[in-house]
Amino acid sequence: MDKKELFVMYFCVVLTMSVMYATQPLQPHFEEILQISKFQASLFMTATLIPLAFASIFYGFLLEKITIKKALIVAFGAFSVLEFIFASTSSYTLLLSIRVLQGFIVPVALTGIVSFISQNSSSKKIASAVSAYVGITILGGFFGRLLSGICSDLFGWRVFFYFISLMLALAVFLLCRIKGDAVSGYSKPKFRTILQIFEIRHNFYTYLAIFCIFFVFQGVLNIMPFELLRLDGNFSGSKIGFMYFGYIIGILVSFNAAKIVKFFGNEIKAIMVGAIIFTVSIQILRIENYGVIFTGMLIFCLGSFIAHSVANGFINKRALSHKAICNGLYISFYYAGGALGTFVPGFFYGIGGWGLFLSVLTVVLFCAIFCIYKLKKYEKREILS
Repeated sequence: MDKKELFVMYFCVVLTMSVMYATQPLQPHFEEILQISKFQASLFMTATLIPLAFASIFYGFLLEKITIKKALIVAFGAFSVLEFIFASTSSYTLLLSIRVLQGFIVPVALTGIVSFISQNSSSKKIASAVSAYVGITILGGFFGRLLSGICSDLFGWRVFFYFISLMLALAVFLLCRIKGDAVSGYSKPKFRTILQIFEIRHNFYTYLAIFCIFFVFQGVLNIMPFELLRLDGNFSGSKIGFMYFGYIIGILVSFNAAKIVKFFGNEIKAIMVGAIIFTVSIQILRIENYGVIFTGMLIFCLGSFIAHSVANGFINKRALSHKAICNGLYISFYYAGGALGTFVPGFFYGIGGWGLFLSVLTVVLFCAIFCIYKLKKYEKREILS
């Protein structure tokens, strides 16, 4: 796999993450211009995340024999058309329907990209190429949010989505020109195998912990734009976009996960520290000041990304068999938590404001910490036996 093909794959990753997250900082703006509720605006994120919760398990039945290149060309072609329609309409129903369709395409794009990279890279370069992929997904999420916010202030919200549509069309052109290809290599997961994986305690507790962590993560990211609008009085896409700057910390964490584990002694301790840092950051966000919230968000991202990056590696390390399904279930729990986090906490925000909202999220994080504690106890019992 040459550098040009790798660049095309990474370019596609950035575009996919931009499609996923570009609407998030604009939700208060959509609430105003479309005359919809906060709950309806928050569904723009929910609609994209829900399919990701199930795709990693069930897409194997659909993609078992299709070539990766063909899947990516179709996916990015559909992305481009849908993004153009999204930028051109003012119908909430149509906008939300497009987000649902994009949610079903995102797993095809991301799994296709990572499969293409792993199957077309030499054994010596696979680890570094996939690590770079993880970092670039984080970078894409950050730039998608930041640039959509800035473009909204400067040119109106539609311009960024037209631009992304054009870039997606360019991605299709570039994908048609790459030479490498492979079959996706999916295997059909058996229900019995999934149950066996759940019966392993360290899997069960890790899945529950990461569900809670991403529930809180998406809850804050989704409601924060509305809270900043309340504090400031006027919508500023740029101000909201810069709040996601903590994602840069996520890139550093993802590339240094092994060093973090070594520093704390083992994976479970590192996950616990990440969850505790995450919980502390939620309390900092209670101080209703833009500068303090910005600082709190940096700590928030640090804690979240430590827990997530180490937990993901922990699941893969402990899986002696069925690694693909173990990892698929991890992704499913991760995004299921995120999907619920995009709208369930919003009810508490509507009832009791920012304070009650953060209190509910703190309780959820205590559940995550309890799961990690049980994981630690189970690990000790395993060592003694």
